[in-house]
Amino acid sequence: MSKQPTKRNSTNITGLLLMVLAAVITIVIAFPVTDAVRKSIKDNIRYIAGTYSAMEKGFGGKVKAIVKVGENGLESISFEGGKETPDIGGAAIATINEQMKNGLRTEFEAISGATVTSYGMKRALRKALLKAQGKKVKENIVVKSADIVVIGAGGAGMSAAIEAAQKGATNVVILEKMPFTGGNTVRATGGLNASQTHYQQRDGIEDSNDLFYEDTMKGGKELNDPALVRTLVENSAAAVDWVNEIGGDLSVVAQFGGASVKRIHRPSDTSAVGPMLVKTLNAKLLELGIPVLLETKATKILADKDGKITGVEAEDENGNFIINTKAVILATGGFGANPDMVVKYAPQLAGFITTNHAGATGDGIEMALELGAGLTDIEQIQTHPTVNPDTATMYTEGVRGNGAILVNNDGNRFINELETRDVVSAAILAQPGEESWLVFDTAVRESLSAIEKYINEGIIVEANTVEELAQKTGINEANLVATMSRYAQMQQAGVDSDFGRQSMELPLTQPPYFAGRAKPAIHHTMGGVKINKDTQVLKDDGSVIPGLFAAGEVVGGVHGANRLGGNAVADIVVFGRISGNNANGYVLENGGNTERTITANDDENFEPQDIKTDLKDGSYKGSAKGFGGDVEITFTVTGGIVNDLSITGDKETAEVGGKAMEKIKRGMQSSGEFKVDSVSGASITSKAVSDALSNAAIQ
Repeated sequence: MSKQPTKRNSTNITGLLLMVLAAVITIVIAFPVTDAVRKSIKDNIRYIAGTYSAMEKGFGGKVKAIVKVGENGLESISFEGGKETPDIGGAAIATINEQMKNGLRTEFEAISGATVTSYGMKRALRKALLKAQGKKVKENIVVKSADIVVIGAGGAGMSAAIEAAQKGATNVVILEKMPFTGGNTVRATGGLNASQTHYQQRDGIEDSNDLFYEDTMKGGKELNDPALVRTLVENSAAAVDWVNEIGGDLSVVAQFGGASVKRIHRPSDTSAVGPMLVKTLNAKLLELGIPVLLETKATKILADKDGKITGVEAEDENGNFIINTKAVILATGGFGANPDMVVKYAPQLAGFITTNHAGATGDGIEMALELGAGLTDIEQIQTHPTVNPDTATMYTEGVRGNGAILVNNDGNRFINELETRDVVSAAILAQPGEESWLVFDTAVRESLSAIEKYINEGIIVEANTVEELAQKTGINEANLVATMSRYAQMQQAGVDSDFGRQSMELPLTQPPYFAGRAKPAIHHTMGGVKINKDTQVLKDDGSVIPGLFAAGEVVGGVHGANRLGGNAVADIVVFGRISGNNANGYVLENGGNTERTITANDDENFEPQDIKTDLKDGSYKGSAKGFGGDVEITFTVTGGIVNDLSITGDKETAEVGGKAMEKIKRGMQSSGEFKVDSVSGASITSKAVSDALSNAAIQ
């Protein structure tokens, strides 16, 4: 089937600027130093005159930092990145250049949307500066220790660490390269598939592990590893109970595509499952005292001559360090945000947008390959059928599950909306313009709170009549009216004689009516490293890499050729817990647990500075539209100093926007500068804080 790639919509100023950069093979930006700048460099750092360079991995290739030192100190810093995507990595370089016009800085904030490139630039600059000081890059590397190192703070990694601690592990640490926990998990909207639960029994739903197994194997086109699928389904009910026991809410059961019965367990308030789960896991980590080192990137997993895991190399803002450890749990997620890697294994997906967070770049797979790990199903990459092409916002399958239908631009239904994702995606790509519309009514809206986010984001069209909805969307009016009327009749009769949809609980006749434009986008990488049912990482010959475990999207074999909605959350909790339990068992067999020696890199050495401003004395208040609602900033100014600073946004996602607001405030207190540095992964919230500050200043 011929597919035209879905392109990213870039209309901002930065994007326009970088249209010029697109034709440049290598991007080089130098920053001149003034006398004032030179005074800003710490006096106790001595540099040797000369030119120094260092390279580090960026997004598309290597990024290079070049440092020039004269008799009076640093003279210039420049970056080269010939293989970085012009409108992403190039934008990061251009933005940093803009930030540095008023002063040379040896540290800078990661650029939102270009986290991987930014961190590569930071690491390269750090190495070049060390050389300029006459130091070897790997000199005086700090060595730390832990019994279990979890790489990745998504749902699988956090579940693993918690389970290990609950089983008795005392020295567990999580490394996370992003500024937030949550990974792709925080973006999950559906729920957790589980069979033979007491919630199903409560609702009179007849299900079995065998039926769950059969549905999953069928959905994966029988490419799944049977042992892993059996492990998934037999531990799924316990996963639901565990999430609820640690403070979560998975008490409502609903129907999703590919499932023979109602099986997906969701929050009782019908909200998205991901934010709830991440919030629950974070709270439990805090309760157990498990340190999470954010903005800390694992770069290599170490092993002895016999292949037994011995440690992890990592880096943070202070440089490189090593953690000696007995066991490593790899939970770094997939590679859906790495277009080069996607195209390498699935060329037909070139140009597709992605629903993945910026950190999903396949780092864990590459580290595992260095140790001889085998891969399975690596070419199997799933597209989610209903993603807004302008914002890359994914509409949860719950919208269709709760009653919405899909129509094309001609106003006609073309598929059973509850078919598996691969089937629905293929059907949409066969429609005019390779797109579709999710159409629903007020009853569906009221049944699912997640829809409010889409409305607030401005990607849902609302109309009082079906005719008006057609006019606003450009859908063929006559056909849409006929389609809606026919669907209501079939719903009343209880039979979808057109496409065989079994769940039709609502007639879609309650105004106002709603529609959201939808196209397929890269969503889940089903392939990854090989594991056995005990989550031990395997080589191609089936032998175990001692001390290395893996769980979550970094693993292949669980989902086969197609993942069913609701199985990803089940996957991360089930196999995350198994990996944590078995890693702890491995530690007990290899020397036992030790006392914790690593603490989180958050508050220990924080010394707030006075935040200075040119604003007149008085009280200030400003607001701006954020991701989920308004973001508000309030403060007072006395003698040029900011006091009583508050940044709030009740409708921002707690584990992303909420953390971003905290980080922005902390950044002001650390630097003493009254400015907003964008937080990677929360660009909308960051901009809202910046706009709110501007509005406050104007008022």
